This record gives sequence, C-alpha cells and structure tokens, in this order.
Amino acid sequence: MQPGLYVTFFDADEAPARELPPVGPLDHVVVRHHQLVAERISVQQADDLGVAIDRWLEAELELQRATGEEPGGTTHREMRLSARDGVFARFAVFGDAGERDTMAELGPYAVIVVGPRSVEADGQVLATRAASELAPWELTSGASTDLAGLHKPDIAFRTASGTYHAGVAPAPPTRIAAIEPRFTPPPRIEPAFTPAPRVEPAIVPPPRGEPLFRPSMEPEPLFRPPDDRPAKRPAPLPTAPPPPGAEPAALTASDRELIERIERERAEETLRARIQGQERRRLGVDEAAAAEDAATTWAMRYRPQAEGGGADASEAPTGGFSFGGLLWRMRFAIIGILLIGAGAYGFIAIRTGTAPSVAGAQPYTFVGVGSKFTGTRWDWVINGVQRVNEAGKVRAQGVYYVVRVGATNKGTDGAQLAPNDFTLIDANGVEHTASGLGSGVYQNADNAGSPNLWPASFPAGKSVTFNVVFEIDPSLPRGMDLGIADAPRMRVHLD
Repeated sequence: MQPGLYVTFFDADEAPARELPPVGPLDHVVVRHHQLVAERISVQQADDLGVAIDRWLEAELELQRATGEEPGGTTHREMRLSARDGVFARFAVFGDAGERDTMAELGPYAVIVVGPRSVEADGQVLATRAASELAPWELTSGASTDLAGLHKPDIAFRTASGTYHAGVAPAPPTRIAAIEPRFTPPPRIEPAFTPAPRVEPAIVPPPRGEPLFRPSMEPEPLFRPPDDRPAKRPAPLPTAPPPPGAEPAALTASDRELIERIERERAEETLRARIQGQERRRLGVDEAAAAEDAATTWAMRYRPQAEGGGADASEAPTGGFSFGGLLWRMRFAIIGILLIGAGAYGFIAIRTGTAPSVAGAQPYTFVGVGSKFTGTRWDWVINGVQRVNEAGKVRAQGVYYVVRVGATNKGTDGAQLAPNDFTLIDANGVEHTASGLGSGVYQNADNAGSPNLWPASFPAGKSVTFNVVFEIDPSLPRGMDLGIADAPRMRVHLD
C-alpha cells in the first residue's frame, strides 16, 4: 500500500463480503455536503487479488460520483478512510481563508467512518448532526472536551506525511503544557531501637462513702411569697435566773457591740424582704399586662365580617374596592383576552411556518421566490424556476428542474459553491441532489449551447446569478422546496 488516503464506500447494513474495495491513494481530501474533494496521487489496487474486476470498476465509478465527475451522486451512504501511517482530521469551513474559531486537528486514527449523521474514529463518536444532512457537524466530547458543542460544516483529512487542502485555513498553534517537576520523598528509615510501649498506671477510684448530710428531697420554691407580717424577733436564750438578792451584771463593751450588730442585721433583712416583695408584685402586674396586651393584639388581627348580604365582601373600610375584588369582577374579560391571544398566536404560527417544532423535529423558516435571506457566508435570493426537457445537446431522462439562484459572497475572495450545496425536496418529502458539474448539463467545451453556466469565481461583495439543475420524475406534483447548506434552517417554497 502506497502512502496516502484510501476511501471505501459502503452501507451500514451491507455484508462485509459485498463491500467495494478501497480506492486511492488520495491527497488533500475534504468531505462536504454530498461532495468529496480529493486529488488522485496514482491509481492502485490493494494487495487483495481475490476481488473481481467489476467490483474495482464499481469502486472507481463511485469515487467519480462522489467527486462530481459522474452524475447521480453516490449509491453508498457511508465512507471509511484509512492510511498506512494513520489518519488526521480537522473540522473546518472549506474555502474560507479568514475562518474564525479554527479548530486543532484530531488524531491519528487507524480508521475514520463518515456517515450521514455521525463521524466515528476508532469506534469513538467525534461529531453528529441530528437535524439533516444539510446541517453542520456538532462536535462531541469524544473529540475533545474543549471542542464539544462547536459547529463546522466540512471535514479535512491528511496522513502523517501529507498536508491539508489549500482551501482549509491553517490550524491554531498548539499550546504545550508546562511540565511540573516531580518530587520523590526520601525513603523512610526505620529506627534501630523500638522503645517498649508505655503502660499507663491503673487508677482505682476509692470506695464511695455515704455523705454525712443527706439533703432533703423536697424542692425549694423559686420564689417565696412576701410576708407583710412584722418580723418576729428570736426568743432570747433561756438563762438561769439570778439568785435572789444578787445585783444585775453590767454589760461589757463587746456585749453591747454584739447586740447592735444583731439589731442592724435584722433591720437589713426586713428592708431586703420588703424590696423583694415590691419587685415581685410589680413583675406580676407587668406579666399580666403583657399577657393581656398580647391577647388583645392577636384578637384584633382579624376584622369581623359584616353580617347580612347587603355589603360586598371585597369592599374596603374606606369605601373603595380592593385589587382582588376588581380582578374577580373582570374574570370573564381576562379569560376572553387570553383565548383571543392564543388563537392569534396559532393563526400566525400556521401562516408564517415559524411554530415550535413537535417531537424534536427541525424548525424551519420558509420564504418564497424573490425573498432575500441570509446564510452563514452568503446572502441569497431565489429568482425563479422552470422545467425543461434538455440542456443544450443533453436531453433529460425525466425532466430538468432548473432553479435560478442569486448569491452574494459575504466572506473573502476564493470562496466557492458547488451544485451539491443545494437540495430539492418534493411534496412527498424526498430529497433530490443537484446534477454535478461533470454531468454535462452545465455549459462546457462539449456542451457550449447549454444555458446553465456555472460561475468560475464568486468575488466578495458582488451578486452572482447562476442555475442549479435537478433531474426529477416529470410526474411529481407541485410543492417543491429548496434547501441550501449555507442556510440549514431556511426553506424556499418554489411552486
């Protein structure tokens, strides 16, 4: 196998024995909507000599259909790309030299499979497009967590020794992460001598002895009620009566000091008891007043309703009407306004075709012939359609459906369009691919009389008008729509 890319066209439900052999080697490969851009390095067959010659011819013809050199489009829906030294891939916008948000390449991979709805590399999903084949690819976390969620319409491929197509913008510079120095901790050195574990002394508590004084089990009251009765003086200790005829003993200075101190303490205890009684009485009165105020406040939170049916329940004490009562009186008018609004929204959604999608379907915006609309890189206007039986000296097997298109390049010079950027959807929902540039329906050296001239260039900022030709069954009814890859959410009603 020579260096380069090899492409195998196949169907997912096809038996491996019926697959076409790989064709190649190829270089500068780009997969676009319904088109394969590639440069042939040389014509080579694989080492498997057991493949019949008709299978080789069918594989070469399928490659020419994919590149647009043969009309009709490919008959196999999936492609498998492989190379001897691995395959690299980049999601990009083909033909846009000033592409923004360029993505780094992915790979290398042994095999990359490009299907109608997904791109897989070595069994890992890199990108999907759930809407339609005209929608751009949406990258998944299988490609990279930094690229997940980004959208690109085209995919470019190269080998390890090859380069990407010149129409693909260069990749951003690769950032090299700084290498953190590794620190290896020194090995742990076990001590030569391990001390014996410390034994804590056992403490035995002394036996518990019974207290000499046993407190009374009767609880003491927190507050003692005040006693208004005058304090009783303690009875004097009984003393032995003096002998008859004896003189009374005289009081000493220490006895008089003791008596004065006892009298002083009795007076202080009486004053303290009176102060505490007054304080308890005051606190009792304040607590009762506070309880009464709390009960009064709670009771006054609710205003008793007016008795009888003469007064409106929504009438405020000032004589006006509350906001809730006003809404209740206008309930029928509000319901009517909501119903009218819902009906108007449904009517506008049906007329304009911009109603939300149902069951996950792709929401499209429909325009008519002559309406201008904007895509990703181009401004568009469809000028008209016609059905003809021939294009110069080439005659249709069915009928040619010719769409007159006006396109204005919003990017830079060098941007290109191809017939397979356009899709015709008939009234039955079947999609039809445009005839390729190699089909002969466009003006060339062999068919100079064809009115369908495909522009060689699209200058930036200038409007270019050209024809897109579809070959369809003449029995198809009216109701054709046109889809453009540059504006995947737009549909044009043609007839």
